[in-house]
Amino acid sequence: MAEYDQKNQELYDKNTDKIQVALDAIRKDKKLKVTKSQVIRLTGLHRNTFDCKGARAWVGVELEIIKKQRQEELKRSQLTKKQQEGNLQDLLDQSKLEILHWFTKYSELERELGKQRIRSKRDIDSLEWHKAEIKKEREVHNMLEERVELLESLLNDKLGNNGA
Repeated sequence: MAEYDQKNQELYDKNTDKIQVALDAIRKDKKLKVTKSQVIRLTGLHRNTFDCKGARAWVGVELEIIKKQRQEELKRSQLTKKQQEGNLQDLLDQSKLEILHWFTKYSELERELGKQRIRSKRDIDSLEWHKAEIKKEREVHNMLEERVELLESLLNDKLGNNGA
């Protein structure tokens, strides 16, 4: 009889290992359902093996724990997504404010540039007018100097002829 007990214990341990592997697979792979049917498919054991009144009732408890963990992970990921969405929205709002700031700055500088161009054109026009006036005045001044020299030479010639 001890021989059968040992073989039964080995089979029991082997099936327990299969169950543990199946539960680990369910924990890791979110695509697998958290049900006894899924454990049965993964282990190949009979459904009566997992009876809630039998020696393997702990499998149902483990499945419930896995379900709760998945629900908590889902809540955390939703919360994280909401936080991420909120962070992105804040970043978008900040970007909008910065764009508005730089657009306003650009508009002010564009107006200032327009004013400076007008002022510069006025100054250039004024400079050109003054240059033209100075040129006229120099021409008049040179003409008057030539007349003065001519008159002085005529006067000197007349005085020189009268004194001789």
